[in-house]
Amino acid sequence: MAKPFHLQSLVDLAQERSDAAAQTLAKLKQIWQEAENKRTQLESYLQEYRNRLQQQTESGLTAMQWQDYQAFMAKLELAIKAQTAEIERCQRAWEAGQVDWQTCERERKAYLTLRERHEAAERKREDKLEQKLQDEYARNLHHRKTNPHDA
Repeated sequence: MAKPFHLQSLVDLAQERSDAAAQTLAKLKQIWQEAENKRTQLESYLQEYRNRLQQQTESGLTAMQWQDYQAFMAKLELAIKAQTAEIERCQRAWEAGQVDWQTCERERKAYLTLRERHEAAERKREDKLEQKLQDEYARNLHHRKTNPHDA
């Protein structure tokens, strides 16, 4: 019977870590995508207000309205800059998460390789034992056939 792989608990732990790192990576990607979507939405608002300003300018607007448009668009531009910084932070977090996941995957694969080697060595050991038993059986059978009175 094959000996159990004594490092199986490490294989399982490495698998759990890799799965957790993959889930974290997926979550980081989702957060990154949401940040990009938010910036796109802010840029859309800014474009919409620029269009409104253009339309209002053509039909006439007061100095106060002009200032309100300018102030609001300035706030939108600041929000876009802040969101761009957030996107860059999210991207860096995702890249760090990817490195963590790759590290976990390398560890998991290393343990799997050790397990495969162990299993191959056990198969080889079992094959040798089986061959030894067959050889012994064949010797005994041959001995009984050639020496029937010894049996």
